[in-house]
Amino acid sequence: MGLVSFPKVIMPAFLGACVVSYAFWDLARNRKIFGGTVPHTIKGTEWEKETNRKLDAWPREAAGPVVMNPISRQNYHKA
Repeated sequence: MGLVSFPKVIMPAFLGACVVSYAFWDLARNRKIFGGTVPHTIKGTEWEKETNRKLDAWPREAAGPVVMNPISRQNYHKA
């Protein structure tokens, strides 16, 4: 009994498992084969605009204005 060859056996099996798992993930998550809907907070932009408006109006205590989410809002400039 010889050793299992990595490039001939293990690598194709690993890549095949990745392809199969991605196919099942895509069917369940994006194509909704088990039913379900996408929340309106992901599909629409009105929720995001309202959230940003609320974060801009957030009252500050003992400090000047700061960015509430600086990583995703890097173009934020406020006097």
